Amino acid sequence: MNSYDIAVVGGGLLGAGIARDAAQRGLSVALFEAADFGAGAAASSSRLALGGLSALGTLDFTRVREDIREREILLQTAPHLVRPQTCLVPFYSHGLLAQARLRAELALSDALGFDHALRVHQLLSAREARKRVPALNPNGLLGAALVWEAAIPETERLARELAWDARRHGAVLHPHTRVEELYRAPGRSGRERVGGVCWKNNLTGEEGRTNAALVILAAGSGEYALSGERGKPRLQKTVSIALPPLPGLRDALAFPQEDAPGLLLAVPHTNTCWAGSLTADYHGDDSGAAIYATGAEVASLMKSLRAVLPDDALVVERASASVHTLILPGEEIHDPAANGGRCDGLLSASGAGLTRFRRVAEDAVDLACRKLGRALSVSPCRTASTPLPVPHSCPEGSVAERVEFAVTEDCLTLRDFLERRVPQWSAAERQSQMPAALEAFAEALHWDSPRQAAEVKAWKAETALGQAFRVL
Repeated sequence: MNSYDIAVVGGGLLGAGIARDAAQRGLSVALFEAADFGAGAAASSSRLALGGLSALGTLDFTRVREDIREREILLQTAPHLVRPQTCLVPFYSHGLLAQARLRAELALSDALGFDHALRVHQLLSAREARKRVPALNPNGLLGAALVWEAAIPETERLARELAWDARRHGAVLHPHTRVEELYRAPGRSGRERVGGVCWKNNLTGEEGRTNAALVILAAGSGEYALSGERGKPRLQKTVSIALPPLPGLRDALAFPQEDAPGLLLAVPHTNTCWAGSLTADYHGDDSGAAIYATGAEVASLMKSLRAVLPDDALVVERASASVHTLILPGEEIHDPAANGGRCDGLLSASGAGLTRFRRVAEDAVDLACRKLGRALSVSPCRTASTPLPVPHSCPEGSVAERVEFAVTEDCLTLRDFLERRVPQWSAAERQSQMPAALEAFAEALHWDSPRQAAEVKAWKAETALGQAFRVL
């Protein structure tokens, strides 16, 4: 039976980042992900790494400063996946107090990011703002701020490349492998110890157990059900929608909401415009349940969006939802053995987001090294200065050639390919190219007829979740 220093559960940005950091330091690592790497909450996010805009609505100067630093690290270490992105923040007369607060907060973000590479924010007149974004509602528009942030158009690929780099440093990857439970054994002095994970491969049905000196849960909001070490945390559901591309839109749009926390965002991507997010407390069961956006949630989001983009042509093509744990700053890492706890061999990490995942991963591995007694013997963290290796790009050839390349990059299912490996394809192209992709996969991976039928069914079920709002 294989045994490792660390078993990481969850292959999103945070889990893959933890595995990469730990493997770079010389620890033996196994990484488990129930689906494809990066297929979770990050795949339905805004794909923006916010530094300066994170100052809006907060007085936590240290956190804003860290966000700006982490955004710069992403731009420097993964320039092939992370690019500068202009964001327009409009000011309206019906919120003069909010406008004054916005101006002050943006000035604060510039001051805190005095040494960052991106430009400071620039104030625009109403005319200049509408010249950049003609679709903006002109009623009461006083002007706007132009802010420079960072975009990660393919967050799923970033997670995959973090996992692949972990593998280059010795980590063992287990995609499509669900951790069913934690293996527990009696510890010292009547304490309990987590000694590894019991898992099942979703594609082959293979089951097994992997021993580890320490298990780190980075499985998002579902980790509480797996660990059982603390009560159910406060969960929040975030809803977003995909719209047709807005003509001429180059800037991401950020609209502070007066009656809700956070920002309403509209972000242009290759073949779509992502808009969100509507956030509310979630009281359902996230462990294995399908999460989708309802019609009422999509209608509420569209109402807020049309207040600033009054375009009747805005049509929802798809809606998505994700559930995340509400974590306070400084509480991203939980140690069940601390403060009188009686469970050893376990850590959990969550609440990192797109901008802070590298920093939270570093803190988690630092703590792991201390708990393993390896703090002085392992290498220091290098993820802030070590660039991600740039892999070969996907060929611009036939569907069969694209599938063949995707298989070399650990793509194992039809839905992984159509939903996460060809971002330049529109929804119509995915539908039309599905038969050719299925045929290519069947030949490359030797799928029989039942397996092919199961793959088509799984892909249709995933795409159907994006349309559930039309009937629910």
